[in-house]
Formats: sequence, C-alpha cells, structure tokens
Amino acid sequence: MANYIIIITVVATLAIGQLLFKTVAVRLGDRGFLTLLDDPKTLMIFLSSLALYGFATIGWIWGLRQVPLSTAYLFMSLAFVLVPLAAWFVLGEPISTRFIIGTALIIVGIVVASG
Repeated sequence: MANYIIIITVVATLAIGQLLFKTVAVRLGDRGFLTLLDDPKTLMIFLSSLALYGFATIGWIWGLRQVPLSTAYLFMSLAFVLVPLAAWFVLGEPISTRFIIGTALIIVGIVVASG
C-alpha cells in the first residue's frame, strides 16, 4: 500500500511541477528564456519545478520497486485529472463539461484496470 501512496504522490508532485512550469511560461514573456537571466523570481520558480521533477523521478523509481509498471502507469493518468483541476483552482483556467466527462472516464478506467 505504501508504494501506491508513493506513486500517487509522484503524480501529485508532477502536477505541481506543471503549474510551476506554466507560471514560468507566463512570466517569460517576449524575451523567452533570457528572462531567467535578469528575473531571479522566475529563475527560482523554474529551478523549483525542475527539482520537483527530479524528486518525482526518484520517488517513481522507488515506487516501481514493488509495483508493476503496468499497474503504476495507470495512476500516471491521474495527471490528466489533477493538472487541469489545479490549473482551474490556482490559475483560474476554465473547466468544461467535456473535461468533467473525460475525468469521470479516466477515474473509472483506473478503477476497472487496477481492480
């Protein structure tokens, strides 16, 4: 059970990383990655997101020690649920009816395939 918690934590960590990447993308503006040279806050957000991805990778490998990849990877599809929900909640991005239906199908798919 602990390994599944690790796998789900990895997915949540990746979702947070995606929100940080989106924040960096918005902050880059017309100068692109040159912005990182003179905007320390954007640079720190960028480096934080990379660090989160690094920790998530270590967690993923750790979780895969006991969970079959075919089962663990099912949970990676939760990112398709968590990232848009977090973007809606944190960034104010819209959520559509189609997203809600798709989310329900993803969750049902995870339950059916992992059960």
